Amino acid sequence: MSRILTAALIWSAAAGAALAQARDTEAARAHADAVIARSGAGAWFVNATTTEMPQVRHVPSGLLCNFPAVDDRDAINLYPVQPDGPPAGEDVGCAAWWDEIFVSMIVTRYPQQWSEEDLFASAVGDIRRAWQNVEPIAEFESARVGDQPEPRAAAFTGERNGNPATNVVVVRNIDGWTFKARGTGSASDPDTTVITTFAFAIAIPGGWDAFTAGQ
Repeated sequence: MSRILTAALIWSAAAGAALAQARDTEAARAHADAVIARSGAGAWFVNATTTEMPQVRHVPSGLLCNFPAVDDRDAINLYPVQPDGPPAGEDVGCAAWWDEIFVSMIVTRYPQQWSEEDLFASAVGDIRRAWQNVEPIAEFESARVGDQPEPRAAAFTGERNGNPATNVVVVRNIDGWTFKARGTGSASDPDTTVITTFAFAIAIPGGWDAFTAGQ
């Protein structure tokens, strides 16, 4: 079970460290342009930056990718087309560092229109297959903004090559698209769950507007 945090608490937990390296709006727009260019994503993503937070938007789905650390590792991912899978540009993602927490956002329009429950179970299965000694975290903090429903989220401890970590997954189906977040942070970092769910909350359609309206 998760405990929902308000926007003010979310921002105090997330922004202090994650935006420590943020620059002015012009520099933020330049960073967003660079991410689009080096990812070869200009056919589907546009620069959506209006503040010191670099942002790019996936036009078909409305996914808003946020790059708070202004890090050269920030990326847009265009996944290859698979048989019976989505066409080009309809299975994409972005990845960013929120201080020491790595968050990936993925949005996909599956032709099969899988249920949210099945997709969530599949995402949890991915964590169990990729990590060792995986154990669910029964109680954790999660985030939402505005009047968003509570996210479908789960958190786990696990190990890879002997290194412990916390893994978080969030999934929602919205208007034919599946939005998913994956966050990985130190096993000792209590903010991994709230940062990952907050990153998800402001990335899905309407999330950023709801968040900024509440500030």
